[in-house]
Amino acid sequence: MSKRKGEELPGPSRKKSTSLVGTSSRVSEDEEDDMDLTQNADFDINTKEADIGIVEKICLKNFMCHSRLDVSLGPHVNFIVGRNGSGKSAIITALVVGLGGKASVTSRGSTIKGFIKSGKHNAEVEIHLRNRGPDAYKAGTYGDKIVVERKFTHDGSSSYKLKSREGKVVSTKREELTAILDQFNIQVDNPVAILNQDTSRNFLNSKSPHDRYRFFLKATQLEQMLLDYTRANEQREITKEVIEKKQQTLPTLEKEVLDWEQKFKSLTALDDLKTKMEQRKKELAWAFVISRERDLQQMEKNLQQEQKRIPKFDQKVEEAKAKVEKCIQKHNDLKERLRQTNEEVKLLRPQFDAAKETLKEAKAVLRNRQNEFRKKESELRKLAKERDDISARIQELQKSAQHDYESERREREEKIRGLEEQAKALKAQQTTTEHDLENFRGEVTKLKGEERQMQMDVNSMKSHEDKKKKQLNNLLGAKNDRLARFGPYMPNLLQHIEEKFKRGEFHQKPRGPLGACFKLKDPKWALAAERCLGALLQSFCCHDHHDEKILESLFDRVCNDRHRPSIIVSRFKNSVYDISKLRAHSERFPAVYDVIDSQDPVILNTLIDQRGIENILLIEDKVEARTVMDPDVQAQPRNCHEAFTVEGDQIHSVPSLRYYSNNNSHARFLTSNTEQDIHRLQGELTQLRQEIQKKEQVKVTLVNNLRKNQNEEKKCETQLMKIGQRLNKFQNEIYELKSVEDPAPIDVTTLEEEVNNLDTQISEMSTVRDELHTQYQASLSEFQVQEQKFKEVESQMREKAEVGEPLKDEFGLAQVEIEQAKSHRKHYEQKLEEQQNKIREEQRKVEEESKVLESDVRKAKQICEEKINTRRSIQNLESEITQINKQIKAEEKSHGNAEEITRTFHEKRDMYRKIVTEVKQCQSFIQALLEALDKRKSNSRKMRSFISLRVKLNFIEQVAITKPSWNSKLKISHKKETISIIVQPTTTEGEGARDMRSLSGGERSFSTVCFILALWDAMESPFRCLDEFDVFMDMVNRRISMDMMMAVAKNQKHKQFIFLTPQNMSKLGIEIKSSKIFWMPDPDRGQGVLPFEPVNNEEEDAGN
Repeated sequence: MSKRKGEELPGPSRKKSTSLVGTSSRVSEDEEDDMDLTQNADFDINTKEADIGIVEKICLKNFMCHSRLDVSLGPHVNFIVGRNGSGKSAIITALVVGLGGKASVTSRGSTIKGFIKSGKHNAEVEIHLRNRGPDAYKAGTYGDKIVVERKFTHDGSSSYKLKSREGKVVSTKREELTAILDQFNIQVDNPVAILNQDTSRNFLNSKSPHDRYRFFLKATQLEQMLLDYTRANEQREITKEVIEKKQQTLPTLEKEVLDWEQKFKSLTALDDLKTKMEQRKKELAWAFVISRERDLQQMEKNLQQEQKRIPKFDQKVEEAKAKVEKCIQKHNDLKERLRQTNEEVKLLRPQFDAAKETLKEAKAVLRNRQNEFRKKESELRKLAKERDDISARIQELQKSAQHDYESERREREEKIRGLEEQAKALKAQQTTTEHDLENFRGEVTKLKGEERQMQMDVNSMKSHEDKKKKQLNNLLGAKNDRLARFGPYMPNLLQHIEEKFKRGEFHQKPRGPLGACFKLKDPKWALAAERCLGALLQSFCCHDHHDEKILESLFDRVCNDRHRPSIIVSRFKNSVYDISKLRAHSERFPAVYDVIDSQDPVILNTLIDQRGIENILLIEDKVEARTVMDPDVQAQPRNCHEAFTVEGDQIHSVPSLRYYSNNNSHARFLTSNTEQDIHRLQGELTQLRQEIQKKEQVKVTLVNNLRKNQNEEKKCETQLMKIGQRLNKFQNEIYELKSVEDPAPIDVTTLEEEVNNLDTQISEMSTVRDELHTQYQASLSEFQVQEQKFKEVESQMREKAEVGEPLKDEFGLAQVEIEQAKSHRKHYEQKLEEQQNKIREEQRKVEEESKVLESDVRKAKQICEEKINTRRSIQNLESEITQINKQIKAEEKSHGNAEEITRTFHEKRDMYRKIVTEVKQCQSFIQALLEALDKRKSNSRKMRSFISLRVKLNFIEQVAITKPSWNSKLKISHKKETISIIVQPTTTEGEGARDMRSLSGGERSFSTVCFILALWDAMESPFRCLDEFDVFMDMVNRRISMDMMMAVAKNQKHKQFIFLTPQNMSKLGIEIKSSKIFWMPDPDRGQGVLPFEPVNNEEEDAGN
């Protein structure tokens, strides 16, 4: 009998036809009448093997103590024999688990993962079930064998595979396995079908009638049936409570329905207003059409007027063209006359050029002779002047007399010595003053440098103070908001981004600032990571340029230009790049990528693309970092050319080792302890202010010293200037005194000879000058003759050219007239084109207005099919509609919204009707359920009585067949929930029947075996398994019990029997040919496929 839920009451199976003869209509709880419970199979049960449900093979992998074990079973009787600890019970446990049983059913563990062999991560059980004959399950799909495979892992997960004979997976669903077990009537949790070791031991050793009754209920599935009835009754009570609650709400809901119905009926007054408003809306729709028609008529009228102006513009264009032709003709005539005049001038050109060239040559000769004459005249004047100067000097010398200069010379020398002594004293004073001046200047320069340096230090410290204040304010603002570290505008910016993303303006939500999108796994690397990533921490990344433009507009609104973040555009991906091959490989040092904690692939991919964080190592000690990254010391880590220390120092190894120290001592963005940073910055600010105050005091002292030295410097400069003036005065006087010379004796003979020579030269040069003057006069006459000839030719050409000048003026005027005419023609052509364009524009407007009119007509017809020729204006109709709408709203306000009232009324009414219907249906269902439960309970009591009577008769029959001398009785009390087994082993006079408690262990085990055989006969299952059922029996009772079971087996060849025992079955003399004994090897956890042999030591095929 199956325990599956949802089945009908137990009755005849599909495979057997059961007839109950002489059934009493009423059966007592404790005493059942004798009945004919004969069951006739539809096949010969004495000869034919079962076609379905037989276990042909059990395969274990990593299950309990077995690494690999395959057990092939016969279709009838099978013994699995082995010592304790050899793993016999694991086979039965695998059968239960493999067919979907729970771990608790096996009594070997609480969870299925406990069956996995120690040291393994998963286990596998495979069960082969026979599937033949007319009752086969989906024979076309599975064939004559169904393979059930179940795998389970250490994490508790489990999976099924249902395969055909060829190994093809047909299904992986648990429901398919349940259907197969129902078809084969296999009940893995029924102790009659599979009696495991613990249940067998407890049941055989138990003396309690209540334990036997519970075993009886479980074996016959009556226990499950009672649980189903109890659960159905509980659901009936729950449904009853729900009905009562709904019935309590019905009066209130009915009152609400009546109230809303009254409101619904009061809405009739609004219908007239709504009808009127609908009529006005129709009239308004056609009013739009009529207005559009009037506009179209006006446009057509304007178009006709513009078209009438075209001929006038055509006439103006033709007139302008004629005037252009006339001006061109006049221009050509003037051009011809001017050409003739130019030809006449050209004929005089050779004569003019020859006269001009001759005049040019005569002018050149004249100029040369004039220059020679003037040169000689100048030389003559110089010689005369020189002669006169020498003559004057001779006269002056002759007049001067002899004079005594000795006394004057001694007086000058005395005066020079006095002046030199005074100059020497001034020079000594000047040297001393210059030395003092140099000292003061050096001190001033030094003090100025110190003051300038001090001011720079103070400015730098104040700048540093401002920066610290700003950082402190940012940290105080970021105390509760980490984003404020990246700028006070950042929270507002991210809020705007979120709003635009929710409105769907971004294709993908931008990420940023990048420094706020990840954390560090180890805070000690904060400074190094911040130095490595730099400005990237404040950057944003976008999916495409569309998102970039939107983000740029947000930056324009929210950010100031000085703190504007940068934007990185790169298509977003849903997975992180595979960097396993190209990343830096080092077993000792992590890469920057390894210390960044982020679940967003976009952030990691951006940092990989922009900075290559997978190739940058982090080395804590700076000395070790130099050693590791120096290519001259050791081989570098693969794919790594850059590293950072914990202090943020940067090391490059290509092309040579370079080391850059970090000036910052603390991280600004990536720090995790804001309170600590605030405390540190406050301390640094206090110390910095104290240092600034000290520097200011030192600066005041420097300024005072500087002023004193500058004053002394000015005094020295003034003194030096006065000394220099006096010294210059003395030196000038000394120079003048030393420059005075005594006159030498006078000799004028040389000067008189020089005067004579000059007179001779003057006479000769006068003769040459006169000759040159004569030549100059001849050349001047020749030049005048040639000039007169040139003027005559030039006059002739001028006369001809003067004739052409008026023609040139007329020619220029003709060109101007042509340009004016062309301009007028172009003007009128443009006006004509503009008019044509205007006409085309008017035509386009007419066409567009016609299309709009057609569209308005279609829209109006959708509102009202028949045209309404109204004279009312659009504004008038709209005003009336507005007034009607106000009246409707006023009415709705007093009565409520019509649509809402209608909708609410129908909802309330439908809900009321629905609840009433549901209450009636539930009441009918509860009544039907109560009747069905009563009927099923009555039938279950009858079936329980039938099963009890059948078990009792089978028990008596088993005892009588095996122990004819024993008297036995099986008393079942359903009221007390007990089963009492009463037997009388001997026929000694005076000795009565005894119950189980007074029997020996072997007799009690024998009686229990008889009880199990009676349950076997009462319940159907394709196979029966017993694990160590004979553990408490002696050899005699074991032999008797086994004979009984073999007798049952002989009569039930369509059943499969599997016995597990540590006893040697070969000594029992089992005579069933189809039986098999499987010997388990001595305990060895590494065994493979079990060896087996027939009971008569003859080789047989495992499938027979």
